[in-house]
Amino acid sequence: MNLTKNIPDMSKVTHPNWIEINLDALHDNIEFIRSMIPPKTKILLPVKADSYGHGSLACAFAAEASNVDFLGVAHMTEAILLRQYGVQIPILILGPCIPADFPYLIEFKLTATISDMHTARNFDEYLHTVGVKAKAHLKIDTGMHRYGVRADDFDTIRAILSLKNLEIEGMYTHLATADMAGNPNTEKQIDRFTRLVNVLAVDGIKPAICHCSSSAGTLLHPESHFDMVRPGLALYGYNPMGTYPAPWPIKPLMKIKATIRTIHEVPAGEGVSYGQYWVAQQPTKVAAVAIGYGDGYLRGEYNKGFVLIRNQLCPILGRVCMDATMVDVSLIPDVQIGETVEVVNGEADPRISMEALAEEHHTIPYEITSRVARRLYRKYYWKHRLLRWDDLKAEFKIPEFKEFPYRA
Repeated sequence: MNLTKNIPDMSKVTHPNWIEINLDALHDNIEFIRSMIPPKTKILLPVKADSYGHGSLACAFAAEASNVDFLGVAHMTEAILLRQYGVQIPILILGPCIPADFPYLIEFKLTATISDMHTARNFDEYLHTVGVKAKAHLKIDTGMHRYGVRADDFDTIRAILSLKNLEIEGMYTHLATADMAGNPNTEKQIDRFTRLVNVLAVDGIKPAICHCSSSAGTLLHPESHFDMVRPGLALYGYNPMGTYPAPWPIKPLMKIKATIRTIHEVPAGEGVSYGQYWVAQQPTKVAAVAIGYGDGYLRGEYNKGFVLIRNQLCPILGRVCMDATMVDVSLIPDVQIGETVEVVNGEADPRISMEALAEEHHTIPYEITSRVARRLYRKYYWKHRLLRWDDLKAEFKIPEFKEFPYRA
């Protein structure tokens, strides 16, 4: 048998499940946020955790094309990878830096977060030794109690801002309860940060970029906008308050789709899936859909939720498996193996929105999006075209990986 005459076209290989990332929606969401903040206020797009599961390279280049001012990551390694693939706009590392990071911050032109006096002095001395300067943002703790210098520690803050080699370009805090409507801690934190900015201004000290707002702060607290906003969840199109549809014109980027792999009838009295938590009360037509917790689809609850097939909501039966989820397709008499299943798509039906799925599992939308597995095939919408990664890479002119992009 000569297989060389029948080489399959790998561009046509079938995928049991996939996600669609709408980068046009990202652009539109950026424009909406831009419309509601002062003209000179900058936008930082968080691309940490692989852009909350949406793909950090794709989102970073789409953000550049949409004139976003900054990107934000949690860890330095995330930022280095973006630089190695040609991302040029400023990148703020939101997690605190340590002395081992100093050479890489300089090599890859990254903006560090400084959270304490000791690290600030060490970095300043290191910069003096190697004869360069670097930019950083100073993290202020106004009540989150995670990272940062206390907002009322004016002496430490003034000392850090006066360092000679470490240029403190920005100063910021993070709101702990902005997504909890009416929580007084949000205003308390904003007031503490505002007071600090005003105290420093009396001394003639004004960091160029003061920032405070994540998504909920940006949408609900205009007094927190300052010089830059950091709306992650909202830019990815999900409501930070947890309901769908959102009261703002934001569009979700991610849709999760799968296919039917088998169809069978379960007799009355028989159970379905692990633990047999669902038992048929009557003969039931059941489809096994190629989506499971191995793909990031949450397993915690059973007999909850739906998928959508031919605009028909189909209840989930029993436990979600690693690679499959069983659903009731009794109301679709001619359902076929291989049909497309809408797993998460709030635009098709709000009951399968990311927010609805999060509510069912007592979590938040970005826990779900950031868990989406790499084995799901990615497709991207950009300029109203559905593109594979290779096509998107060519569209954005993403260069090949270069270990040290700033060296000749």
